[in-house]
Amino acid sequence: MIKERESTFERINVVIQIFWTLICFYAVLWFKGIVSKENVLETQDHLILAIVIIPVWFLLLEMYEMGTMARIQRYRTILKKYIFLHLIGTVILYLVFHIFNLYSIPGTIFLVFGVANIFVLSMQKIAGRMVINFFRKKGYNYRTILIIADESSIPFIQQIIETDRWGYRIRGIVTNSEKIQNEFGDQYPIHPESEDFEHLIDEKVIDEVFFCKHDFDTNSIRQLINECREIGVGFHLHNKVLSFGGIAPRLTFLNRQFFLSFRNTPENYITLQIKGAIDFFLSLLFLTMVSPFMLLIALLIKMEDGGPIIFKQVRVGKHGRLFNCLKFRTMVVNAEEMKEKLMELNEQDGPVFKIKNDPRITKVGKFLRKTSLDELPQFINVLIGDMSIVGPRPPVPSEVKLYKRCLIRRLSVTPGITCIWQVSGRNNIPFDKWMEMDMQYIDNWSLTLDFIIMLKTLKVILNHDGQ
Repeated sequence: MIKERESTFERINVVIQIFWTLICFYAVLWFKGIVSKENVLETQDHLILAIVIIPVWFLLLEMYEMGTMARIQRYRTILKKYIFLHLIGTVILYLVFHIFNLYSIPGTIFLVFGVANIFVLSMQKIAGRMVINFFRKKGYNYRTILIIADESSIPFIQQIIETDRWGYRIRGIVTNSEKIQNEFGDQYPIHPESEDFEHLIDEKVIDEVFFCKHDFDTNSIRQLINECREIGVGFHLHNKVLSFGGIAPRLTFLNRQFFLSFRNTPENYITLQIKGAIDFFLSLLFLTMVSPFMLLIALLIKMEDGGPIIFKQVRVGKHGRLFNCLKFRTMVVNAEEMKEKLMELNEQDGPVFKIKNDPRITKVGKFLRKTSLDELPQFINVLIGDMSIVGPRPPVPSEVKLYKRCLIRRLSVTPGITCIWQVSGRNNIPFDKWMEMDMQYIDNWSLTLDFIIMLKTLKVILNHDGQ
């Protein structure tokens, strides 16, 4: 299959991009007059950064899958990936710059380098894809395929036809379906299922066989695989039973036995570790910066009614773990006791309790909620590891008891301070839509999505859109 052959080219492509990155780095240094033939050996500062660039850019290019030829990605998606890749990489370089006191190189050089490298790598990626698409349209580098199909296979066949840049050309279709015969019979040879399959792949030039029928039995599949293997033809099984509710399976091995594993939570180890590191260092940096302001908030809360500054509430974390979620107290001291009397005023559907003009909120608390500043102590929860900066909000145990079983998946990831719901309207969004947004976050999680949500959260805070 083309994908199998491309794995080697993907690694080569990553190495080439690292090479271009180093060329950009030194080109910028030369253009700025920092490095020349005369002084290139006088300082090792640029060499330290160059050595750091190689592993960092390798990990980032692998993480964002920029070694692939990206045949089905839009150009703006490619550009967006390179921008976020370079944001992370440039921050790491800037930290190294300060840690090792590399002051022979001005800090502004990183901005120029980032812009130049984004442009060069994007152009290289786009140009490479255009060249490959050009040759595919000319009839080069194609794999001829035979499709074993029924009516459920029609969307797949149409996709193969419409997406010629994937590199597949249909040589024939094996089916008993009259609908397929009527729809594709004038374009491709149609063979009945009674025809000798072994003879068919022997006589035709076939590189790959795709089995796309809805129903099949193990013995027939085993026979087809063996007949393909005898002459070196690839066999691929495509069936909706291999995907439940949009969950894509992955091939895993245990004691030399393979399994199709279905996971519905983020599992990329490297990116999850990077997310954890970003959470820790950003929280530490943020708490250090705002600590004087948090002290002022604490004094205002204490001066208003003399009650406790921090409100601790038991919340449900990842996989049902309980923890104390910290917030600046925004309600009167006996707020929990008053909750039962106010239940009939609840404005949020589902098991969540929320009132827009909650009479329990103090004057200072109203300001804190409007600006979302009451959430600041939760960065301590992030440092401890109970929470993340971005993730579904942690519910209280009483809410979880009222969840439908399908909503428990919200608890399969580390809860966060902010998520899609927080930047999309909060109380104006029905409970079911809120839950849908959290599932959407889990299914589509990436570092890029986290970064976008952080920026949108900042906008909400600056606009005083909190509730």
